[in-house]
Amino acid sequence: MAIVVSARRWPCTFHVADRQCLKEHNLGVAMHSRTAVLASTAVVFAGALVACGADTEQGTAERFPTASSTPAQSPDCGPDSTLSQSEWVEQCATATATPSTEQPSTKLPDTELAVGDTFAYKDGLKVKVDNIRKITRFGEYDSGPEAGQIPFRVTFTITNGTSKPYDLDGLSPTAEGGTTGGQTSSLYVSIGSKEMNGRLAPGRSGNFTEEYSIAKNDAASIVFSMSRSDEAWLQQNSAWLGENPHWTGAIK
Repeated sequence: MAIVVSARRWPCTFHVADRQCLKEHNLGVAMHSRTAVLASTAVVFAGALVACGADTEQGTAERFPTASSTPAQSPDCGPDSTLSQSEWVEQCATATATPSTEQPSTKLPDTELAVGDTFAYKDGLKVKVDNIRKITRFGEYDSGPEAGQIPFRVTFTITNGTSKPYDLDGLSPTAEGGTTGGQTSSLYVSIGSKEMNGRLAPGRSGNFTEEYSIAKNDAASIVFSMSRSDEAWLQQNSAWLGENPHWTGAIK
């Protein structure tokens, strides 16, 4: 006599004398429960590290100097000023009469970067985003963008400042819209591209590219992020729990 057991509890049909189905089901339940417990433990462990003030910073920003980041020089308005009377009136009288309304700049987190900036990981590895540009040339067998989308390329530089060769498979780049959101699609483009793979020797740098497309309505700015999953990095205390670096810039 065969007994059909409800799929909500026992996903099989078995005979009363046949216990194999029951054993397999119990084994599956046990393995599922163990996996769930391990996953929950990992989440609790990660949360405990952050709550206890563990150092989760992955690295520091090395920002590319811009005109806006360079403080303007104040005119020489002192008693020994070499300015002429007309220059003094033009440069000093207005400055002293009108109080400055400029607010002190707020320091950005090290993980908030602009195109041209470099992120230096604690172990010496560095990532710099060089530019974000529209793709205008495609090969015969390349995958072009769908209608209504803009193709773009992110060019970046990896520098191995560690003491060992670095396996580039440990890096995972992603891109998304930075103004109104927007999902990107990866493209295969043979012209002008440089795939990131292989190993990078200590002290050496390599230039690589990633190609994407995004809807025109979401293309005002792009956020390019980099995450690490190499074994050496995961052993860096709790730094791997920190925020990944990301660069924001417009498609040129």
